[in-house]
Amino acid sequence: MIDNLFTPVGWQILSVAACASAACALLGAQLVLRRRAMLGDAIAHGVLPGLVIGFVLSGSRDLFPMLVGALIAAIIVSILAEWLREQAGVDGGAALGVVFTSLFALGIILIEIFARDVDLDPGCVLYGMVEYAPIHQVEWFGYFFPRSLTPVLGALLLNIAATVIFWKEWKLCAFDPQLARASRLPFRTLEQGLLVLVAITSVACFEAVGSVLVIAMIAVPATIGHVLCDRMSSMVIVSTLAGVLAAVLGTLGAFQFETGVPGMMATSAGGLLVGAVLLAPGRGLIPAATRRFSWTMRVEMEDILAESHLQTTATPAAGNERPDHPSSRFMRTIANWLLWILGYVRNGIPVGRGERLARALLKKRGLWKRFAAERLGLAADHLDDPAHRIEHHLDEDLTRRIESGLDTEED
Repeated sequence: MIDNLFTPVGWQILSVAACASAACALLGAQLVLRRRAMLGDAIAHGVLPGLVIGFVLSGSRDLFPMLVGALIAAIIVSILAEWLREQAGVDGGAALGVVFTSLFALGIILIEIFARDVDLDPGCVLYGMVEYAPIHQVEWFGYFFPRSLTPVLGALLLNIAATVIFWKEWKLCAFDPQLARASRLPFRTLEQGLLVLVAITSVACFEAVGSVLVIAMIAVPATIGHVLCDRMSSMVIVSTLAGVLAAVLGTLGAFQFETGVPGMMATSAGGLLVGAVLLAPGRGLIPAATRRFSWTMRVEMEDILAESHLQTTATPAAGNERPDHPSSRFMRTIANWLLWILGYVRNGIPVGRGERLARALLKKRGLWKRFAAERLGLAADHLDDPAHRIEHHLDEDLTRRIESGLDTEED
């Protein structure tokens, strides 16, 4: 399967798919930061009638007339959506949905009417023909490359240049649009320019990968970057790499299962997003669940050590009993097993490090009860429950500060 990827045909297919994915992911990061990823989808759909009209008026599938038509359609999409939102009071998402579905349906109808006998058919527009990229070749500097690589590579280079040139301005517009307007930046021009780039990228990628993959590559890799990163620079890089990785996995999967490359790329991108949501170090579901389980287990183990130490040293004084907090029998059983495996408890008695941890926890409990009584003025019958909660959060530095503060007050 991997050997097929490094054949001349496989390499040419992958180069077109990777350039298209990277070009879309670069702009997708900007749209996701603005919470306008749906606008990218709307433009990718809405430019279809512009493509068809450009084809009909020019009588050819040359890029320039179709690009002009797509740009006009993209501007119409944004203007109509803004007009419906501001003048008609329609929700922003609903306005986009109405505009792009209407224009996309119009584009499909125009294809059926005016392009029935050419290969500008709905299947090509929707799913792309990246598998046939090696068939149509152009010569560059004595070497032959897929013809569809020219527009997607041009779109990628254009997006890279725009990202570098307008980095600070786009960053300010994305995170603080009010400040951008107050700073006299051409805010509307910058935002419209971003939409124009989305339209150019959509047109450049339509022939190769189709609108379905354009939509997926605008939204999914950028969402992966947003889940994994906290900085715009790292998000843009991760989004681009995720798009390229989806292209590699999708191409390999298409060769393996003998299916369409664009559909497999979109599926691979979705799988990568699921993996990011589950495994992201900061926000992933599995790491978060692991942290919660680890914290719950630590609290349970410390409580068991403290209770065992009190029971083996003396009769618990009033107020030292553990409040009746809900604790599952399963978690308590696991905690007891872990304490035994770690050697913290022998025959129900804390030993070694277990005894030291129990003494430290009881010290923190006593200090917090004194602090709550003397500094916060809590009544005696309101000290136990807060103390049993706070004691697990006190580190050594905070414990010393509380102890020194209470000692200073006594002096």
